[in-house]
Amino acid sequence: MGFKCYFCDTRDRVGYWSNWCEDCANLRRMLLLYDPKKCTDILKRTLMRDDKQIDFKINQEKKKIVLNELPTIKEDETNDNESDSEYTNKRKTRSKKI
Repeated sequence: MGFKCYFCDTRDRVGYWSNWCEDCANLRRMLLLYDPKKCTDILKRTLMRDDKQIDFKINQEKKKIVLNELPTIKEDETNDNESDSEYTNKRKTRSKKI
């Protein structure tokens, strides 16, 4: 169509007589149905981060990087095979006591 949305100014409007694209029209309806203060509180709570949340996320990412850089420990296969065979040969159910 060529006519841009008045709100986002990126997408085309739904129709010639409409002022908004489909997504912005839905946002407008939500603001009209619900209290605008309530809508902005929900958006702030879900989409924005405060300093404490940002610091926590940075620390989590640092931990991931450190854990990925640690070398892996290879286990000795000779000793494990003996203990594994003993475990698999044992009965897997409980025995009945007489």
